[in-house]
Amino acid sequence: MNSRLFAMDIIRRKNLFSFLIPMFLFFLMPAGMSSALFAQNQAAEILKKVEEQTIGEKAPADLQAEMIMIIKNARGEEKRRELMVWTKNNPDRDNWRLMKFLAPADIKDLGFLVLADDQMYLYLPEFQRVRRIASHNKKESFVGSDFSYDDLGTAGFSAFFDPELKEENDKFYILELKRKPGAKKQYSKITLAVDRETMMPVRAELYDDSGQLFKVETQENSRIGKYWVPTKFIMENVKAGTSTVLELRNVKVDQNLSLEIFTERNLKRSVSR
Repeated sequence: MNSRLFAMDIIRRKNLFSFLIPMFLFFLMPAGMSSALFAQNQAAEILKKVEEQTIGEKAPADLQAEMIMIIKNARGEEKRRELMVWTKNNPDRDNWRLMKFLAPADIKDLGFLVLADDQMYLYLPEFQRVRRIASHNKKESFVGSDFSYDDLGTAGFSAFFDPELKEENDKFYILELKRKPGAKKQYSKITLAVDRETMMPVRAELYDDSGQLFKVETQENSRIGKYWVPTKFIMENVKAGTSTVLELRNVKVDQNLSLEIFTERNLKRSVSR
């Protein structure tokens, strides 16, 4: 064999060897490790589809609705509040949301504006001033309800939680979302049930920093035009024995809402149905 053919044979053998090594290592990989990697990728794909439906390209461009809030204390006594809500879908950044109270009279015109996970504003009509919600205050109760300011954010899950597929059946995927290191979120873990048909969340178990079950949220979704839209939320505080219902009515989507709606100036304005 001449020197040229010998060199080509050496190169061929080297290339074959470099191809076989990763293949050999793949087959040496423990079965549990490869299946765990597959499950992790599957969980991330499921969560991606959920966020496409809720805050992404398959969600309405905007939404306007009336909202009823019913707060029930541990004795079963109820308070009813009425609001208007507007949302704007921004696929390349956090969605926007404005909530304005219509009744009762003592909180009329109180408003809550969300422009990003770290940009939340509360308008207090009694003092005629806007208060920015600091990061350490986001876990506080929103106007005495079982929802925190953080619960009403619009940034989705994947930016703050790592998903793992814990279970699946004919109807649901069950994801476990663990808070990422450094993420400023009040829940250390969320167990999320996702409807396989709609890819919408239907139930979330929310755990505190000590790993104890804190709250349980259930969600009802309705078909509005071509979209699946959440139209009812029930948040139960397991520790306190209280609950809050948020129900959307007269929902309108894709109204080409003005950007002016989602401003601090508009937050201060009085609104009506």
